Amino acid sequence: MTEYSGIRGTRVKYLASDPTLNTSTEGQVWYNSVSGTLKSLVQNKAWASGSAMAAARYGAAGAGTQTAGLAFGGVNGGAQNKTEEYMGFNWYTGGNLSTARYLLGGAGTQTAALAFGGEPPPAGLNNTEEYGGASWTSGGALNQARRAVAGNGLQTAALAAGGTAPPGILANTESYNGTAWTAVNSLNQARRSPTVTGTQTAALAFGGYNPPAGDVTPNTESWDGTNWTAVNSMNTGVFGAGGTGTQTDTLAFAGNAPSVGSPSETTATEQWDGTNWMTSPASLANKRGYVAGFGTSTAAVAAGGYTGTANSALTEEYSSSIEAVTTTAAWGSGGNYPGPVYQSGSGTNAAQTTGLSFGGYLTGSKSDATNEYNGSSWTTVNTMSDVFTGGACGGTQTAAFGAGGYAAPPSRTDATEEYDGTNWTAGGNLSVAASQNVGFGTSTAGVVYGGEGSPEPAIKTSTQEYDGSSWTTVNTMPVGAAGCGTGFGTQTAGVRSGGTAPTPNPSTWDGGPGSFSNITLLYDGTNWTAGAFSNFGGRNSTGFGVQTSGVTAGGEGSPGTTSLARTEQYDGTSWSDVATLPRTSASYMAGFGASSGSGAVVGGVHTVSNATDEYTGQVIANQASTLTTS
Repeated sequence: MTEYSGIRGTRVKYLASDPTLNTSTEGQVWYNSVSGTLKSLVQNKAWASGSAMAAARYGAAGAGTQTAGLAFGGVNGGAQNKTEEYMGFNWYTGGNLSTARYLLGGAGTQTAALAFGGEPPPAGLNNTEEYGGASWTSGGALNQARRAVAGNGLQTAALAAGGTAPPGILANTESYNGTAWTAVNSLNQARRSPTVTGTQTAALAFGGYNPPAGDVTPNTESWDGTNWTAVNSMNTGVFGAGGTGTQTDTLAFAGNAPSVGSPSETTATEQWDGTNWMTSPASLANKRGYVAGFGTSTAAVAAGGYTGTANSALTEEYSSSIEAVTTTAAWGSGGNYPGPVYQSGSGTNAAQTTGLSFGGYLTGSKSDATNEYNGSSWTTVNTMSDVFTGGACGGTQTAAFGAGGYAAPPSRTDATEEYDGTNWTAGGNLSVAASQNVGFGTSTAGVVYGGEGSPEPAIKTSTQEYDGSSWTTVNTMPVGAAGCGTGFGTQTAGVRSGGTAPTPNPSTWDGGPGSFSNITLLYDGTNWTAGAFSNFGGRNSTGFGVQTSGVTAGGEGSPGTTSLARTEQYDGTSWSDVATLPRTSASYMAGFGASSGSGAVVGGVHTVSNATDEYTGQVIANQASTLTTS
């Protein structure tokens, strides 16, 4: 009998408390003498729903990553030429394939993909197309026309393996160099609809279908750049499965598995560790065959497919991590504002228990009112020098600012006011009068970006920094913003999310003229750089926090008449859809909070509200599992 020390090279530790839980602890086993339990740190593996594709289909190909993926081709009543780009949760329409096709091979990334082979006609296609992020162009033709072919690799270094063409199933393999395909050594077993992962020189081929001999196969082969070598088989053979990963770490999911009478669709997931296949405890929520798969072995996507009765537009995301959610995000009721209000400013970096809201449309008129929040109730304090609404804001309860916005009807203003916790005083003027601009930072180190003003093109991409007395124009944003998106953070570490942006190409971060953006831009005190896409495009949202721990909430979805009661939490790298606001008046709210751990939002429309909702953030941490016997 194999002992733990023989597997891990160490004995089970006897500890009074759990060790530090990080990647170095993963897989270790220890005995906690205080709780009297045997514990280990293991990966959490799970599939979760993403947004549905615009077009239901099966037999599409996939490429890219979980946050920058691609699905193209497929069939639904006929071969499809549709391309959809996946930004992590949301899909956007991309450029159409020149040739409609399904059961094709795919490889590459979202901005440099490869499509080859497929059907119709019955003999299969041999043409290749290359995607540049917006459109497809012709590439070199396959030497062997084929359908039900598998592909992997990059646009300039890909493999095509297996498939079918008259008179039967193929073992042929070809290698692509970005210009031409070259025949290389064949698979040991001919198969149609296999799955291939890895790279052009280090690949893994598994599953497939080869009637009548062998039918659905579990056979797996490893490719070293020259030859295919048979390795250990899958636990259950599949064909038309999704697959992601490397030659030594691959995830296989969905597909068609053997059943009595004929193959049927499956929800199963298997993991390859370089030697053996292991059945994963994580299963898809919906059984599907002929899915488009892309991503990595720890962050994969299964898109579309066939459920056994209908073509599917479903998307599911896979995650595998030693982290787990330990606190679920939630909203709770706080003290009501003195009156129904919207488009007010706030101290976006203020804590939930030391909040600030000022100006806005209060009880139907533009207001100069200021109110402070103590975590349970609002107190009215000294007024602003002038009315303030629809402008940029930031800061804390003792160091806040409001800049721009709508002055006395109907003009925009360039004025700035600063709050020190007691009084408002005039500050330096913005370089251009603007409304719908967004800010973050404090009254002595602030940032304002975008908005609507004159001239429009200049103001939409502008960035200005404040030093407590004057504004300085600094580097512009790479894409303009208006429509009150979300801003939070500090002058040297800020976040811009959402708003209205003019660029018509989804590959350049927007869904079309006048549509609402889900871009994220990160500011380092000098330059703006692209961050991860948020899950929802919207404008007139609010937010709070810092660059590594922030929240965006509410807003409007296109065409701008529907409030979005959504909440997303940002960890400095990615956005998570975490909670639903308990209200429909979710546009033009004011928000404040020192981090994603806690904050609040107040007011808003479409029905003007005086509600305050308090936020408790989602916490993700490493958790030890208690080992039991059964």
